[in-house]
Amino acid sequence: MTAKRYFPATEEENVGISEHEDGNCITFIFQDGVGGLEVLTDGHWVPAEPASGSIIVNIGDVIQVLSNNKLKSATHRVLSKPAHRHSFAFFFNLHGDKWVEPLPEFTAKIGEAPRYRGFLYREYQQLRVRNKTHPPARPEDVVNITYYAI
Repeated sequence: MTAKRYFPATEEENVGISEHEDGNCITFIFQDGVGGLEVLTDGHWVPAEPASGSIIVNIGDVIQVLSNNKLKSATHRVLSKPAHRHSFAFFFNLHGDKWVEPLPEFTAKIGEAPRYRGFLYREYQQLRVRNKTHPPARPEDVVNITYYAI
């Protein structure tokens, strides 16, 4: 299944899953030797080369907010490969009724102001689904975690 892109793909990209950040807490990814996962680093796509027996741990938007931006949700994508690719992703999510805001350990206790306003996790997930079901015409209209930034 190919995810809907918000931005036009160039021919050389051959994107299987378009660039995005995970909206959950943490994702664990097990890849086979084929690879395809790439991470955006300093404006360039860097392959996350599979290493035998390794697990990729991807921090999601919830951890970014809880840590008051100390830990960042990585922008990543998956390229389609001509060979069969097998990967398994396990997502750790909150229940929808949970309140998400920067933790005091990353704000008041160290004298820093919150960088995000609080929100219900369900609300954020609904906005992310709306991005997919009703894709915005302009990239700047895509709702992501910066929607809650102060």
